[in-house]
Amino acid sequence: MPDKRSGTSVASMHKAVRHTSTLAGVNTIAIQSDRTFPRHTHDEFGFGLMQAGGHETWSGRGLVEASAGDVITVNPGELHDGVARTGEPRTWRMFFLSSKAVANLVDQAVDQCEFRKPVFRAAEITALVRTAVDAAMQDHADASELEQLLALALGRLIDPRDMQRPHTEAPPSLRRVMDRIHAEWPEPLVLDDLAGTAGLSKYQTLRAFSREFGLTPHAYLVQYRLNRTRELILGGDSLAEAAVASGFTDQSHMTRAFTRQFGITPGRYLKTRHGP
Repeated sequence: MPDKRSGTSVASMHKAVRHTSTLAGVNTIAIQSDRTFPRHTHDEFGFGLMQAGGHETWSGRGLVEASAGDVITVNPGELHDGVARTGEPRTWRMFFLSSKAVANLVDQAVDQCEFRKPVFRAAEITALVRTAVDAAMQDHADASELEQLLALALGRLIDPRDMQRPHTEAPPSLRRVMDRIHAEWPEPLVLDDLAGTAGLSKYQTLRAFSREFGLTPHAYLVQYRLNRTRELILGGDSLAEAAVASGFTDQSHMTRAFTRQFGITPGRYLKTRHGP
């Protein structure tokens, strides 16, 4: 990447390691990177600690700026990206919890839960999340200790969703497009196919979908495939099998897309080792 101060070119840096937790449905990932991540979503609840540097994130909750010591969160299905501040590396560690895992740790129905803020800066919350992260990344982490720390952290970070909040559904034409992507995601869907489902021209479909959901139909299809790919490889499929089953042309295509989206290769994602 170019160094704006000197005009010289320096190598981009990126290191990411996934950790499997002692608790079902709970994983952590440690990342040190100066990369920009494209818009994407996660199926899980995510929260963690920015340890060094800082970044800016566009999300459905607006522009989010996070610095070292901040606790960052992302709700399931929340579209977001990530850009390193001033192009310098930042380091962060995240928990990703399935809805089932969250349901076991909170008192309210999980479908009524959400992180109330994208960034928390209270010292006591930072200390709590740091303790939980440190506990999760120890050799032979104590499951009971981690469960209690996560429950305490979620109690501070999650609020019941405001059921009175106005909510607008996507137009039926776009819901049909979304439903078709969810049903036929391994297939080679193209814009003409989706436009036919919407009952609109392909350009009307492209503009309306991008305006409603924040990314193009193709980008949404790819990130949806990648979430399913992750489930397949965690379920025991080989990388080559997962690539074919997910609709990618080959394993290398899947690997490039997976790494760009999640910041870690599929092979490394499967490994459970302690991070940087």
